[in-house]
Amino acid sequence: MNELMLFVGLVVLTAAFFSFPHPVLRRIGILSLGVTTFAAGYLATGNLWIGAACVSAVLLLPWVEILLRVRKLRLPLRKQLRQSTPPSREMFLALGELSDDIEAAGFEHVADLGWEMDGYRQFLRLFAHPQKREEAAITYVEQNQLGFHFASVTSRGADGAVFTTWNCPVSSSLKTPPSVHLHRLAGEAPFAAVVEGHESFLVERGMKEESLQAVDPDSVRAAVERDMETQMEHNIREGLLEPADDDHGRYSWRGMLYLWFQFLRDIFRFT
Repeated sequence: MNELMLFVGLVVLTAAFFSFPHPVLRRIGILSLGVTTFAAGYLATGNLWIGAACVSAVLLLPWVEILLRVRKLRLPLRKQLRQSTPPSREMFLALGELSDDIEAAGFEHVADLGWEMDGYRQFLRLFAHPQKREEAAITYVEQNQLGFHFASVTSRGADGAVFTTWNCPVSSSLKTPPSVHLHRLAGEAPFAAVVEGHESFLVERGMKEESLQAVDPDSVRAAVERDMETQMEHNIREGLLEPADDDHGRYSWRGMLYLWFQFLRDIFRFT
């Protein structure tokens, strides 16, 4: 009975830590989850090795998804973004409010675009702010009826460098090209904080407004497609992707290891 009460207490404590948005409390929640998983194996068998095996199994669980689904994916090397209808309110309730926040910051709505593949959907709502030479985007990623979203602000240097500030809640599934410089904020950061963080990021990088490319609202779509193509080419060169045919790539074993490390990175991330 005491062992059962201890386990129930650990479950409740872990759930309590995850109910708070503060990153430090969530980090403690991850550690609490590890202790709870260990306790489940140990209390059930009295064997320390079984407890440790349970913790290891949780860390290795993503390999089931990687081997059964990700390995079979065929990723288009050149994504053709098409006009897209927004996700339903049930799937993406915050879209309207976030769009209002971006337009209130002086950005104009450019287009709603997206692409789909094998149960995976990516929706992008693009914005432009020609006066500040900035682009903004709302990105919604959906897979098997589960989704997440983030906002980003992008500036482009005259030399082709790309500077992006975002609040994406998960690590990227592909490497970033050397010409792209990312500044990541906490996932719960509001759009006003993303804009402020981006301007500070540009100052840190020594980028002044006159050294940035002018933004033409009609060319934002082409610029985003070019960014995607550049990232695919970079990951082919890095060996994370390998050609599947003339138009598609797939994850290599090195790329699948990278995905798993990104998963572990997200687990132990403070922010």
